[in-house]
Amino acid sequence: MPEGSSSVMYRGRAAATLASRAMLRNWETFTECPHEDLREPGRVHLDPFGNLHICQGIAIGNLFRTSLREICRDYHPALHPITGLLLEGGPAELVRRYGLSLQGSYADACHLCYEARRALRLQFPAVLGPDQMYGCKP
Repeated sequence: MPEGSSSVMYRGRAAATLASRAMLRNWETFTECPHEDLREPGRVHLDPFGNLHICQGIAIGNLFRTSLREICRDYHPALHPITGLLLEGGPAELVRRYGLSLQGSYADACHLCYEARRALRLQFPAVLGPDQMYGCKP
């Protein structure tokens, strides 16, 4: 593996638990989402509440309310308040565009993205959830 990279992905709640053990980098270096194809996803995640996630914690619809066909048809990644910015400039763009006070260093792009999304949950409750994805009790 290239120096400074890891086979561990600091996603979700693992970011808070494991990131302190990783080599950290400045948040501004995370300018792309290296693990998910947000434009043309080949897979999605489904949680027990019917939420369909483009990545864990980033919902694009709910199967209990909308058909899979409609969710896929209506998913426009550039217009989504989270994936649009991730496509423009990765997790660092979330921090810049929404004026988040996240500063310092992070283990990887997933770690920064998770922390940025945690800070944005109240602003975007329909797409950043459910609570369990963020280590919160409902």
